[in-house]
Amino acid sequence: MQKNHYLPNTDQISIIAATIILTFALSSIISIPEENIRIVFWNIYIVFSLNTQTLVMIIASILAASGSDWLIRNHPLWRKQQHTIEHWVIPLLTALVLGFLTSNLQRGLYSWLSFFLGAGFLMGILIAEYITVNPDDLRYPIAVTVLIAISYLLFLLFCILIRLLNYRLLFAIPGLFTATMLVSLRSLKLRHPQGWAFTEAILISILTSQIAAALHYWPISPLSFGLAIFGTAYALFLLIHRLQSTPSPKMAYVEPLFLLVISWILAYWLK
Repeated sequence: MQKNHYLPNTDQISIIAATIILTFALSSIISIPEENIRIVFWNIYIVFSLNTQTLVMIIASILAASGSDWLIRNHPLWRKQQHTIEHWVIPLLTALVLGFLTSNLQRGLYSWLSFFLGAGFLMGILIAEYITVNPDDLRYPIAVTVLIAISYLLFLLFCILIRLLNYRLLFAIPGLFTATMLVSLRSLKLRHPQGWAFTEAILISILTSQIAAALHYWPISPLSFGLAIFGTAYALFLLIHRLQSTPSPKMAYVEPLFLLVISWILAYWLK
């Protein structure tokens, strides 16, 4: 069978990446007064701070999702009745993590590195998302592997940032639950394109959030916290994937258990 190879328009990718990076760059020039939104829920007093960095992250995330939608809809094999939601997740998460980095790093070498690495990540993700539209493409398995690897790397960075910023448990757990849900859903969809694994993704998110809640007040480093949460989420994803694709259920537990043990040993060693 003839394999069709399609590559995205480089101008489109450049425009999307440049627009998002420019949005982050403008955050250091434009400043708006901080607004506090106060919500009283029963006896819980919640304050949301709306500032330049928050707005930039929201705008950049919307641009990443809409840019991916624009790119995917120009694929020669894309059918108009299809939706592009599954292709929004990883670009959106990339923009969100990049926003966290740029808003919390001091202006200097690391800030510039985050800009350039972020642009490279975005372009690589958009190309991989474009390739996954065509399962017959010989590069499809590579694109799937790249997207899953990048999504869990971003998830690890997100967990570390949540710990570094020292959010209250009330805000940290919903954020981690949502991030775990998005990454698990997209990763399972990439491995099993037949449908959305909502039940499995929710299960992974609940178990991961329980671990995160238990570790929240422990005196451990952000890296240890991130490794423990990452190891749990990825091991559960791998276990579900192996159970669905491996003929022998006993062998399905070996790799996830090994990865979980290694990640927790590293987390303990780096505490």
